[in-house]
Amino acid sequence: MSNYEMSEVKAINPKYTKKVQRLYELDRKHSDLAAVYEEIWDDGNVDEDTPANARLRARHDRELEKLFDKMDAITEELPKRECQNFDACYKAIHGYTFVDLLIC
Repeated sequence: MSNYEMSEVKAINPKYTKKVQRLYELDRKHSDLAAVYEEIWDDGNVDEDTPANARLRARHDRELEKLFDKMDAITEELPKRECQNFDACYKAIHGYTFVDLLIC
């Protein structure tokens, strides 16, 4: 993640800056991992029917779920207007809203 993107994600109230930046960090990590895992499973070279691959898929799903849960916990701690502001910053960077991914 570039510093430019991180600098565009700002909280309205400075006391929420670390939470907002952490939320953005987790989102980028989740997005990157989801893309890697999607590539692994969608390319057709991995047989999900084997026990080892089924366990690997379950592990990948758990990793993504943990990141999602962390993001959800942060949004629960933020006031609604901070979530709305985060969503606007996110859209300016990525062209789609964060709320599409997680309800604030």
